[in-house]
Amino acid sequence: MDEWTPVDIEEANEAPPFAEGVETHGLSVDAATLQASFEGEAAHLVEVRQRHEAVLVTAGMIPEHALAATQPERALTWVVQGLNGRIHPDGLTIPLLGSALEHVNLTTSTEGETATVRLTVSEDGHEPLVRDMNLPEKAMNGFTATWVNGHLHLRW
Repeated sequence: MDEWTPVDIEEANEAPPFAEGVETHGLSVDAATLQASFEGEAAHLVEVRQRHEAVLVTAGMIPEHALAATQPERALTWVVQGLNGRIHPDGLTIPLLGSALEHVNLTTSTEGETATVRLTVSEDGHEPLVRDMNLPEKAMNGFTATWVNGHLHLRW
């Protein structure tokens, strides 16, 4: 995973439209979608996740690395939420207000069936912020990056 390919970030005046929400009711929905919907709406699990994350950080483990192998979609959610971003059915949005496009760098790496995007935000006089995000399988065909008014939009 040492080979990183730069991603062009297109600057735009308007954010690209995201797909409508995923159907989460009825008999035509698969079990994985229903489970993901439950986990997203279950407010009582938020405190449990926060305490679990605090224990892992105290023990010297970073939650994203521990979950990356078993549940890559949860690791992606954790990274994006840590940056105050939002995950959409066909992409994600990360607010980088206060940063300029020339300070934002995206690179990709593919190893086997896993695609990883590395986001690097640099600022003079400070260490760069670097986050690696494992993308879902459906993003393997490629994705686009758009910069709109300080928000980075990744679509697949």
